[in-house]
Amino acid sequence: MTKAEYIDFIRNSLPMVDKTSRFHHEQVSAAINLAVNSVFHELYAKSPKSVRKSLDRYSTLSAKLTPTQNAAWRPRYRVTLASDVVDLPKKTGGILEVLQWNEDGINPELNHIVSFVPVSTMEGEQLYGSESSLPGNVAGYSWLGNRTLELWGMSAANADLGVSVRYLQQFRSYASTDRILLPFGQEQAIIDKVREYLGATPPKNLVNDNADSNG
Repeated sequence: MTKAEYIDFIRNSLPMVDKTSRFHHEQVSAAINLAVNSVFHELYAKSPKSVRKSLDRYSTLSAKLTPTQNAAWRPRYRVTLASDVVDLPKKTGGILEVLQWNEDGINPELNHIVSFVPVSTMEGEQLYGSESSLPGNVAGYSWLGNRTLELWGMSAANADLGVSVRYLQQFRSYASTDRILLPFGQEQAIIDKVREYLGATPPKNLVNDNADSNG
């Protein structure tokens, strides 16, 4: 199902705002984005190991990114993603892995490829700002939010080669024609959350048909 089709599907399942209109597409899209983020977060918080195995199914692999550096960032570089990332309750949020790029594409078997490991900003300062840093073929990455990653301990040559990032992309960052993969088995949970966010939850039937009538 494409993003546009999914928005229409959810929108048409909601009650009308009044007798003539439904919720606007943008309202529904924003609510779906919140709902999908929330479901991913809840699933990961409940069972990190089991969810981690299936995250690749829902992930996006970025195009080649060229890290940049200035004097204030040393010994680190930064890269900026082109889309928003789902937040997960872990050190690097929805960033799943960082891969070294080379002219032949992503090939971890090449000797000059750097292995990236997740670190916090504090850990990065300690590891790469001292003599106890990790081996030269191991770099760190930390998530700053706002689409930005810091890469620690890269050589200028490896930075020039570039990197690619695998991550969970937020619903709102997909194009209307992109096919969307949502957390398996969570379709109803997403719909329920959308209804809750939009104030469109059907009211409970408080009438007791078995009760005696006074009138």
